[in-house]
Amino acid sequence: MVLQSMKKALLPLMIYRSDARNLGRELRAYADEFERLYQQIDEMLPEGFIATAQDRGLKEYEELFGPEQSSLTAAERRERLLSRMNLGEGDFTPAGIRMALDSFGLEYVISEFPTLNRLNIVAQTDYTKAEQAFIKSEVAKIVPAHLEFQLVFNTLMWSELDALNKTFAALDSEDLDWDEIDSLE
Repeated sequence: MVLQSMKKALLPLMIYRSDARNLGRELRAYADEFERLYQQIDEMLPEGFIATAQDRGLKEYEELFGPEQSSLTAAERRERLLSRMNLGEGDFTPAGIRMALDSFGLEYVISEFPTLNRLNIVAQTDYTKAEQAFIKSEVAKIVPAHLEFQLVFNTLMWSELDALNKTFAALDSEDLDWDEIDSLE
């Protein structure tokens, strides 16, 4: 297809005559490379758009915000990316913060304390330390600067603390700060 198109376009120039074998081989080499280039473009083009990306494109977009999310389906990855990319400067409202939290797959409960300019976000699912670090860094980017916020990941419940069979004095003697207490598992 490319070879025929090239021959047709070059015919008026009379450079590549049909009886010039070596020049015909040169033209064939160019045509083969153009074919290969067109094939790569056909493979790459859908990956450039979130709506049609399957693998490589999704990975590249995800890495703009954090780690690749290859454990999710392509549809879930697209949905999260589209949510994230649709955040605008007016989205630093409670609804916008929720949309951002949803965009990286956090299951959470938000408690708002407007008079204190405080926001508490409690994760409702177990996350690895790497996932927690990613979520913490992303939440810090989306919560407005005038708000204090606390992000808590599945800490021990009171019943689980009680099951440790430690007295309050024993727990208190560990001299943990609130962040360390919040990270107990």
